[in-house]
Amino acid sequence: MELNRKEKVGLLVFAAIVLLIASLKYYNNIERGEDININNQQKEVITNNKFIEVYICGEVNKPGVYKMVDGDRVNDLIKAAGGFTNKADLESVNLAIKLKDEDYIKIPSKIILENTSEVLTNTQTNKQGKININTAGIEELKTLPRIGDSIAKRIIDYRNKNGRFKRIEDIKNVSGIGEKMFENIKDLICVY
Repeated sequence: MELNRKEKVGLLVFAAIVLLIASLKYYNNIERGEDININNQQKEVITNNKFIEVYICGEVNKPGVYKMVDGDRVNDLIKAAGGFTNKADLESVNLAIKLKDEDYIKIPSKIILENTSEVLTNTQTNKQGKININTAGIEELKTLPRIGDSIAKRIIDYRNKNGRFKRIEDIKNVSGIGEKMFENIKDLICVY
């Protein structure tokens, strides 16, 4: 079916009007200072990605809670948080770990001892390979027997609320860790 001249002109006028409206809307957004990028809610609808929220603190430039895409890794979160500070202990962070909803990521700092060039880290394990329950993150705590996401999170929450554990037996104050579980992990943990 071929269009006559009047129909062609009408179609061109319609296309020009649509283009004009789109252009006006675009420039109106710029004048109001709005970001014309797709926001997170629109991304979620368009891509159907699952979003998670994770908390990062310690030696990053912008600590806080971040909305990330399920499947993102610690490296993506570090970038979102403005990167490491110059005090960050880069060697103690596994950048390849996949994030999960409600993760707590703490980036440790280097501690430089006065009058020496020796450097210690907040999360370094001792010579026996024990996990420091005062600085370990969720993923590190989950390497302990029978410690899953929820108990690891409770350990961190307890630590944040009550301060550092003074001795390894104090971990029994965390809800869900009784004498039997303590017996299973006591030789694998330390405090310092």
